[in-house]
Amino acid sequence: MVLLAAYNGAEFLSDQIRSIQGQTISNWTLLVRDDGSQDNTRNVLEKLAAKDKRIRCVDDRLGSLGAARNFGELMRVAWVEGAEIVFFSDQDDVWLPTKMREQIDALDKMEESHGRDTPILVYSDLEVVDRWLQPIHHSFMRYQGLTHEAQSPLRVLVTQNFVTGCATVINRSLLKLAVPLPTDVVMHDWWVALCAAACGQIGHLSNPTLRYRQHDSNQIGAQRFLAMMNPLSLRTRRRWKEGGRQLFKSIGQAALLSQRIVSREVPCSVEALSLLTRFASCAQKGRLRRLWTVSHLGLRRQGVLRQLSLYWRLLVASRVAVMD
Repeated sequence: MVLLAAYNGAEFLSDQIRSIQGQTISNWTLLVRDDGSQDNTRNVLEKLAAKDKRIRCVDDRLGSLGAARNFGELMRVAWVEGAEIVFFSDQDDVWLPTKMREQIDALDKMEESHGRDTPILVYSDLEVVDRWLQPIHHSFMRYQGLTHEAQSPLRVLVTQNFVTGCATVINRSLLKLAVPLPTDVVMHDWWVALCAAACGQIGHLSNPTLRYRQHDSNQIGAQRFLAMMNPLSLRTRRRWKEGGRQLFKSIGQAALLSQRIVSREVPCSVEALSLLTRFASCAQKGRLRRLWTVSHLGLRRQGVLRQLSLYWRLLVASRVAVMD
Protein backbone atom coordinates (compact mmCIF):
# COMPACT_ATOMS: atom_id res chain seq x y z
CA MET A 1 0.00 0.00 0.00
CA VAL A 2 1.23 3.49 -0.91
CA LEU A 3 0.27 6.38 1.37
CA LEU A 4 0.12 9.85 -0.17
CA ALA A 5 -0.65 12.88 1.99
CA ALA A 6 -1.87 15.67 -0.31
CA TYR A 7 -2.19 19.39 0.28
CA ASN A 8 -2.34 22.06 -2.44
CA GLY A 9 -0.44 19.74 -4.75
CA ALA A 10 -2.44 20.03 -7.97
CA GLU A 11 0.53 21.29 -10.00
CA PHE A 12 2.66 18.16 -9.56
CA LEU A 13 0.26 15.50 -8.28
CA SER A 14 -0.48 13.94 -11.65
CA ASP A 15 3.23 13.46 -12.38
CA GLN A 16 3.74 11.61 -9.11
CA ILE A 17 0.72 9.35 -9.47
CA ARG A 18 1.65 8.53 -13.07
CA SER A 19 5.11 7.50 -11.84
CA ILE A 20 3.46 5.14 -9.35
CA GLN A 21 1.25 3.75 -12.12
CA GLY A 22 4.42 3.23 -14.16
CA GLN A 23 6.06 0.94 -11.59
CA THR A 24 7.22 -2.50 -12.67
CA ILE A 25 4.94 -3.79 -9.91
CA SER A 26 1.23 -3.32 -10.62
CA ASN A 27 -0.37 -4.98 -7.59
CA TRP A 28 -0.68 -1.99 -5.27
CA THR A 29 -3.22 0.31 -3.66
CA LEU A 30 -2.66 4.07 -3.50
CA LEU A 31 -4.37 5.60 -0.47
CA VAL A 32 -4.61 9.40 -0.67
CA ARG A 33 -5.89 11.88 1.89
CA ASP A 34 -6.37 15.53 0.96
CA ASP A 35 -5.67 17.80 3.93
CA GLY A 36 -8.12 20.56 3.00
CA SER A 37 -6.45 21.86 -0.15
CA GLN A 38 -7.42 25.27 -1.49
CA ASP A 39 -6.35 24.53 -5.06
CA ASN A 40 -7.53 21.93 -7.57
CA THR A 41 -6.03 18.95 -5.73
CA ARG A 42 -9.34 17.29 -4.93
CA ASN A 43 -10.54 17.40 -8.54
CA VAL A 44 -7.24 16.01 -9.80
CA LEU A 45 -7.49 13.11 -7.34
CA GLU A 46 -11.11 12.34 -8.18
CA LYS A 47 -10.38 12.23 -11.92
CA LEU A 48 -7.38 9.95 -11.47
CA ALA A 49 -9.27 7.66 -9.06
CA ALA A 50 -12.18 7.39 -11.51
CA LYS A 51 -9.81 5.96 -14.11
CA ASP A 52 -7.82 3.64 -11.81
CA LYS A 53 -9.51 1.52 -9.14
CA ARG A 54 -6.17 1.09 -7.36
CA ILE A 55 -6.38 4.76 -6.29
CA ARG A 56 -8.59 5.49 -3.29
CA CYS A 57 -9.27 8.78 -1.54
CA VAL A 58 -9.80 8.79 2.22
CA ASP A 59 -12.97 10.77 2.84
CA ASP A 60 -13.27 11.84 6.46
CA ARG A 61 -14.33 14.89 8.43
CA LEU A 62 -11.13 15.39 10.38
CA GLY A 63 -10.28 18.65 8.61
CA SER A 64 -6.74 19.95 8.14
CA LEU A 65 -4.29 17.92 10.22
CA GLY A 66 -0.90 19.09 8.96
CA ALA A 67 1.66 16.95 7.15
CA ALA A 68 2.65 14.61 10.00
CA ARG A 69 -0.86 13.90 11.26
CA ASN A 70 -2.13 13.55 7.69
CA PHE A 71 0.34 10.71 7.19
CA GLY A 72 -0.56 9.45 10.66
CA GLU A 73 -4.20 9.06 9.69
CA LEU A 74 -3.20 7.26 6.50
CA MET A 75 -1.03 4.92 8.57
CA ARG A 76 -3.96 4.18 10.86
CA VAL A 77 -6.18 3.29 7.89
CA ALA A 78 -3.44 1.14 6.38
CA TRP A 79 -3.13 -0.78 9.64
CA VAL A 80 -6.89 -1.33 9.94
CA GLU A 81 -7.06 -2.54 6.34
CA GLY A 82 -4.30 -5.08 6.90
CA ALA A 83 -1.49 -3.57 4.81
CA GLU A 84 1.58 -5.82 4.88
CA ILE A 85 3.95 -3.36 3.20
CA VAL A 86 3.65 0.43 3.31
CA PHE A 87 5.36 3.04 1.12
CA PHE A 88 5.23 6.77 1.89
CA SER A 89 4.79 9.14 -1.04
CA ASP A 90 5.12 12.90 -1.31
CA GLN A 91 2.82 14.62 -3.79
CA ASP A 92 5.46 16.36 -5.90
CA ASP A 93 8.16 13.77 -6.58
CA VAL A 94 8.61 11.27 -9.42
CA TRP A 95 9.36 7.63 -8.66
CA LEU A 96 11.76 5.72 -10.86
CA PRO A 97 10.06 2.66 -12.45
CA THR A 98 11.82 0.04 -10.30
CA LYS A 99 11.48 1.81 -6.93
CA MET A 100 8.86 -0.51 -5.44
CA ARG A 101 10.49 -3.67 -6.79
CA GLU A 102 13.96 -2.77 -5.46
CA GLN A 103 12.70 -1.81 -2.03
CA ILE A 104 10.40 -4.80 -1.64
CA ASP A 105 13.27 -7.13 -2.59
CA ALA A 106 15.47 -5.50 0.05
CA LEU A 107 12.69 -5.70 2.63
CA ASP A 108 12.07 -9.39 1.85
CA LYS A 109 15.76 -10.20 2.33
CA MET A 110 15.81 -8.45 5.69
CA GLU A 111 12.68 -10.29 6.81
CA GLU A 112 14.32 -13.58 5.82
CA SER A 113 17.31 -12.70 8.00
CA HIS A 114 15.53 -11.16 11.00
CA GLY A 115 12.00 -12.59 10.82
CA ARG A 116 8.70 -11.03 9.79
CA ASP A 117 7.91 -10.13 13.39
CA THR A 118 10.87 -7.75 13.44
CA PRO A 119 10.00 -4.10 12.68
CA ILE A 120 11.91 -3.32 9.47
CA LEU A 121 12.42 -0.14 7.44
CA VAL A 122 14.25 0.21 4.13
CA TYR A 123 15.06 3.58 2.60
CA SER A 124 17.08 4.73 -0.40
CA ASP A 125 18.94 7.73 -1.67
CA LEU A 126 17.15 10.29 -3.88
CA GLU A 127 18.08 12.37 -6.89
CA VAL A 128 17.52 16.08 -6.24
CA VAL A 129 15.83 17.90 -9.15
CA ASP A 130 14.20 21.28 -9.73
CA ARG A 131 10.51 21.92 -10.40
CA TRP A 132 11.05 20.99 -14.08
CA LEU A 133 12.83 17.75 -13.12
CA GLN A 134 16.23 19.05 -14.19
CA PRO A 135 19.07 17.55 -12.10
CA ILE A 136 20.43 19.52 -9.14
CA HIS A 137 22.44 16.74 -7.49
CA HIS A 138 22.64 13.00 -8.07
CA SER A 139 22.53 12.21 -4.34
CA PHE A 140 20.25 13.79 -1.75
CA MET A 141 22.34 12.21 1.02
CA ARG A 142 25.55 13.83 -0.19
CA TYR A 143 23.77 17.09 -0.99
CA GLN A 144 22.57 17.27 2.62
CA GLY A 145 25.79 15.95 4.13
CA LEU A 146 24.05 12.81 5.41
CA THR A 147 25.25 9.22 5.69
CA HIS A 148 23.55 5.95 6.50
CA GLU A 149 24.20 4.75 10.04
CA ALA A 150 24.73 1.00 9.81
CA GLN A 151 25.95 0.74 13.41
CA SER A 152 23.89 2.11 16.33
CA PRO A 153 21.53 4.28 14.25
CA LEU A 154 19.53 5.07 17.38
CA ARG A 155 22.37 7.19 18.78
CA VAL A 156 21.91 9.56 15.84
CA LEU A 157 18.17 9.25 15.27
CA VAL A 158 17.18 10.43 18.72
CA THR A 159 18.44 13.94 17.85
CA GLN A 160 18.64 13.94 14.02
CA ASN A 161 16.66 12.21 11.30
CA PHE A 162 18.58 10.92 8.27
CA VAL A 163 15.72 8.81 6.83
CA THR A 164 13.56 10.49 4.17
CA GLY A 165 9.95 9.35 4.26
CA CYS A 166 9.25 9.46 0.52
CA ALA A 167 12.18 7.07 -0.03
CA THR A 168 10.97 4.62 2.62
CA VAL A 169 9.11 1.32 2.82
CA ILE A 170 8.16 -0.46 6.06
CA ASN A 171 6.73 -3.85 6.99
CA ARG A 172 3.57 -4.54 8.99
CA SER A 173 5.45 -5.18 12.22
CA LEU A 174 6.88 -1.67 12.13
CA LEU A 175 3.48 -0.22 11.19
CA LYS A 176 2.01 -1.95 14.24
CA LEU A 177 4.58 -0.33 16.52
CA ALA A 178 4.29 3.11 14.92
CA VAL A 179 0.49 3.53 15.03
CA PRO A 180 -1.25 5.47 16.28
CA LEU A 181 1.10 8.32 15.44
CA PRO A 182 1.54 10.45 18.57
CA THR A 183 0.37 14.03 18.21
CA ASP A 184 3.66 15.56 19.33
CA VAL A 185 6.11 13.88 16.94
CA VAL A 186 8.29 16.13 14.79
CA MET A 187 7.47 14.27 11.55
CA HIS A 188 6.03 10.88 10.70
CA ASP A 189 9.19 9.62 8.98
CA TRP A 190 11.40 10.54 11.95
CA TRP A 191 9.04 8.71 14.32
CA VAL A 192 8.94 5.59 12.12
CA ALA A 193 12.73 5.57 11.76
CA LEU A 194 13.12 5.96 15.52
CA CYS A 195 10.80 3.00 16.11
CA ALA A 196 12.79 0.85 13.67
CA ALA A 197 16.15 1.83 15.16
CA ALA A 198 15.02 1.08 18.71
CA CYS A 199 13.13 -2.16 18.16
CA GLY A 200 14.04 -3.47 14.73
CA GLN A 201 16.26 -3.00 11.73
CA ILE A 202 16.99 -0.27 9.16
CA GLY A 203 18.24 -1.09 5.66
CA HIS A 204 19.58 1.31 3.06
CA LEU A 205 19.85 1.33 -0.73
CA SER A 206 22.65 3.63 -1.86
CA ASN A 207 21.14 4.24 -5.29
CA PRO A 208 18.34 6.80 -5.80
CA THR A 209 14.87 5.37 -6.41
CA LEU A 210 13.05 8.64 -7.06
CA ARG A 211 13.47 12.22 -8.19
CA TYR A 212 13.03 14.57 -5.24
CA ARG A 213 11.54 17.75 -6.65
CA GLN A 214 12.52 21.10 -5.15
CA HIS A 215 10.30 24.17 -5.43
CA ASP A 216 9.03 27.10 -3.36
CA SER A 217 6.19 25.15 -1.73
CA ASN A 218 8.21 22.22 -0.36
CA GLN A 219 7.15 21.24 3.16
CA ILE A 220 10.80 20.59 4.11
CA GLY A 221 12.97 20.42 1.02
CA ALA A 222 16.64 19.89 0.34
CA GLN A 223 19.33 22.50 0.76
CA ARG A 224 23.06 22.24 1.19
CA PHE A 225 23.84 22.16 4.89
CA LEU A 226 26.50 24.89 4.69
CA ALA A 227 24.00 27.18 2.94
CA MET A 228 21.52 26.48 5.72
CA MET A 229 24.08 27.74 8.24
CA ASN A 230 24.45 31.18 6.61
CA PRO A 231 23.81 33.60 9.52
CA LEU A 232 22.63 36.35 7.13
CA SER A 233 19.89 34.16 5.68
CA LEU A 234 16.33 34.67 6.93
CA ARG A 235 15.74 30.96 6.36
CA THR A 236 18.73 30.15 8.57
CA ARG A 237 17.36 32.29 11.39
CA ARG A 238 13.98 30.63 11.09
CA ARG A 239 15.56 27.18 11.01
CA TRP A 240 17.61 28.02 14.09
CA LYS A 241 14.50 29.02 16.05
CA GLU A 242 12.65 25.96 14.82
CA GLY A 243 15.67 23.83 15.73
CA GLY A 244 15.24 24.78 19.38
CA ARG A 245 11.65 23.58 19.30
CA GLN A 246 12.66 20.39 17.53
CA LEU A 247 15.28 19.65 20.17
CA PHE A 248 12.64 19.39 22.87
CA LYS A 249 10.21 17.64 20.54
CA SER A 250 12.90 15.04 19.83
CA ILE A 251 13.28 14.56 23.58
CA GLY A 252 9.51 14.14 23.73
CA GLN A 253 9.60 11.58 20.91
CA ALA A 254 12.05 9.48 22.89
CA ALA A 255 9.76 9.64 25.92
CA LEU A 256 6.72 8.62 23.86
CA LEU A 257 8.54 5.67 22.30
CA SER A 258 9.96 4.41 25.60
CA GLN A 259 6.47 4.57 27.11
CA ARG A 260 5.00 2.67 24.16
CA ILE A 261 7.67 -0.03 24.34
CA VAL A 262 7.01 -0.59 28.03
CA SER A 263 3.20 -0.40 27.89
CA ARG A 264 2.95 -2.77 24.91
CA GLU A 265 5.81 -5.00 26.08
CA VAL A 266 7.51 -4.63 22.71
CA PRO A 267 10.73 -6.67 22.33
CA CYS A 268 13.58 -4.19 22.66
CA SER A 269 17.16 -4.36 23.88
CA VAL A 270 17.89 -3.12 27.39
CA GLU A 271 20.48 -0.75 25.93
CA ALA A 272 18.02 0.85 23.48
CA LEU A 273 15.31 1.31 26.08
CA SER A 274 17.78 2.77 28.56
CA LEU A 275 19.08 5.20 25.94
CA LEU A 276 15.56 6.40 25.12
CA THR A 277 14.61 6.76 28.77
CA ARG A 278 17.73 8.64 29.76
CA PHE A 279 17.51 10.98 26.78
CA ALA A 280 13.84 11.61 27.59
CA SER A 281 14.86 12.64 31.12
CA CYS A 282 16.75 15.62 29.65
CA ALA A 283 13.46 17.53 29.49
CA GLN A 284 13.55 17.94 33.28
CA LYS A 285 17.28 18.61 33.60
CA GLY A 286 19.28 21.80 33.69
CA ARG A 287 21.40 22.86 30.76
CA LEU A 288 24.74 21.43 31.92
CA ARG A 289 23.16 18.21 33.11
CA ARG A 290 21.41 17.52 29.81
CA LEU A 291 24.63 18.29 27.92
CA TRP A 292 26.45 15.78 30.13
CA THR A 293 23.71 13.18 29.57
CA VAL A 294 23.82 13.49 25.78
CA SER A 295 27.63 13.34 25.78
CA HIS A 296 27.73 10.38 28.19
CA LEU A 297 25.21 8.42 26.08
CA GLY A 298 27.30 9.00 22.95
CA LEU A 299 24.44 10.71 21.13
CA ARG A 300 25.48 12.66 18.08
CA ARG A 301 24.52 14.38 14.90
CA GLN A 302 26.24 13.87 11.58
CA GLY A 303 29.02 16.32 10.84
CA VAL A 304 30.92 18.76 13.01
CA LEU A 305 28.55 21.69 12.47
CA ARG A 306 25.45 19.69 13.32
CA GLN A 307 27.15 18.30 16.42
CA LEU A 308 28.22 21.76 17.56
CA SER A 309 24.72 23.09 16.98
CA LEU A 310 23.34 20.27 19.13
CA TYR A 311 25.69 21.07 22.01
CA TRP A 312 24.97 24.78 21.70
CA ARG A 313 21.21 24.27 21.78
CA LEU A 314 21.50 21.95 24.78
CA LEU A 315 23.33 24.73 26.61
CA VAL A 316 21.26 27.75 25.65
CA ALA A 317 17.77 26.53 24.75
CA SER A 318 15.07 27.08 27.33
CA ARG A 319 12.08 24.73 27.15
CA VAL A 320 9.72 27.64 27.85
CA ALA A 321 11.31 29.81 25.15
CA VAL A 322 11.33 27.21 22.39
CA MET A 323 7.77 26.11 23.09
CA ASP A 324 6.34 29.65 22.87
